[in-house]
Amino acid sequence: MREISTVAVIGLGTMGAGIVEVFARGGLRVFGVETTPEYADRGRAILQRSTDRAVARGKLDEAGQSQILGRITITTQMADLADVDLVVEAVPEILQLKHDVLGRLDEIVPEDAILATNTSSLSITEIAAPTRRPERVVGLHFFNPAPVLKLVEVITTLRTDQALVDAVVALAQGLGKKPVVVGDRAGFVANYLLFGYFTSALRMLEHGHVSREDLDTAMRVGAGLPMGPLTLMDLVGLDVCHHIGDVIYSHTRSQMHAPSPMLGRMVTSGLLGRKSGRGFYTYDRPGGGQVVEDAQTPAVVAGPELRTVGVVGRGEVADDLASRLEEGGYAVVHVPDADDSEDLRRLVDAGLVVEAQSVDLDLALADLQLDDLRDLDEDDLPGRDLDDLFEELGEITGPQTVLATVNSAAAVALGALSGRPERCVVLRVHEPTGNGQVVEIGRTSVTDDEAVAMMRELVTRLGAEPVVCRDRVGLVVDALLVPHLNDAVRMLDEGYASVADIDTALQHGLGYPAGPFAMIDHIGADEVLAVCEELAGGTSGLPRESVEASPLLVEHVLLDRPFTPAG
Repeated sequence: MREISTVAVIGLGTMGAGIVEVFARGGLRVFGVETTPEYADRGRAILQRSTDRAVARGKLDEAGQSQILGRITITTQMADLADVDLVVEAVPEILQLKHDVLGRLDEIVPEDAILATNTSSLSITEIAAPTRRPERVVGLHFFNPAPVLKLVEVITTLRTDQALVDAVVALAQGLGKKPVVVGDRAGFVANYLLFGYFTSALRMLEHGHVSREDLDTAMRVGAGLPMGPLTLMDLVGLDVCHHIGDVIYSHTRSQMHAPSPMLGRMVTSGLLGRKSGRGFYTYDRPGGGQVVEDAQTPAVVAGPELRTVGVVGRGEVADDLASRLEEGGYAVVHVPDADDSEDLRRLVDAGLVVEAQSVDLDLALADLQLDDLRDLDEDDLPGRDLDDLFEELGEITGPQTVLATVNSAAAVALGALSGRPERCVVLRVHEPTGNGQVVEIGRTSVTDDEAVAMMRELVTRLGAEPVVCRDRVGLVVDALLVPHLNDAVRMLDEGYASVADIDTALQHGLGYPAGPFAMIDHIGADEVLAVCEELAGGTSGLPRESVEASPLLVEHVLLDRPFTPAG
């Protein structure tokens, strides 16, 4: 296999210039090729700005910058590539354009040179088909910004020479990258999983399930991701997202990747995200990153004064909630025994009452004898029947008292049985992540804004981030994160990529705090399965195929086996 010491990158936009910088930082001689002197100057300026920023931040000294830039030759002549060992094309995602580039390279580069494409979505097999050397073509997909993000997807076709793959993997490792090798399938690993998640998020927004701000907060803080889906799409470019999504859907016809009509309308209207100054959010200028207020920015609404909060139920959820409310400065009336009607009457003056019964079903069943289990029915389980409790809370408390329950998708039942549907919500308290903690507030179609404002203030006062959405199964965090994780298990089950490669792809390509399989093992595969089953049988509004549990997930639950190695 030819030693790779001289490389070329064709196309010096943001992505191509970033790849040039990666190679030059790795000590390689690099040719950067553009079509006109003007575009060549633009690429040179991108490289200068990028390395200037590194110097300003102390990540590179001036001598190192000079060495990096000294390894780079910017040219408009493809004939200069006659002796290169590897060429990476980074031209726009137009198949014919890529065919034209590789066709010209056939006549210029050595027969044993490697031809690579940085495509993010197009078929490597289709790109390679017209060349005289399809066995020498490989996908080499860097992630933006290339000098920063570690992931490189190495995509093979049925004809790709294995020795070539080994050489490219070794090169990527030598550059300090995290290469993963995958077959030629739509979206590869990271984009296939990412764009299924994007589609679900767009469906939520378009259907009015949640506001743009709360949607992004839910996934950034509640799921611990680097940024919310709408912020990320604005950063990538809505036109780019629309194109990649269409390509994946054209290959898979999966409803998880069905094009979003809203996204299509935005692109047609020129709302492309940061690059145009307006996308899901409005920015201070085209190309800027500072979000400014616009017509969709929610107004700050003050809720009514709240002093006394009642908590009904015993167990970890109720105890933690009562403790945090007291720390937040509220007067707390905690009624552990929901069956005690006399004790419940202490809630008469509370401005908010939270039903927070928590039952460890496994422990409850373990306490029962075999004869009891044979005759077990719902009435035998610990905890008061919710229908009765909801009705009694409506009778005991005042008409302006807000009633909340920790039981997902129960706000409508709570409202109907208590007789005050406009004052009822669902609360879902999530575990803290590295970005903070989210408490979701699920409202019905008739929950009034005053009650929601009260709950927002309460959650903020407890040091958490409120997310308001319609009370549907999974609310926002679980309804987006769990199908995303289940999709990764499905990918593994189909032999698409390994656990390590999938985790590496999302952690080092998308900046996730952990890969999807590490997340599943942390949450518990049984919990992920339970949410999948709840979503599949409930009113989530998600496509059936996205929430139907992967058979491999069920296997791991039944066998009690983790996906990732211990330790």
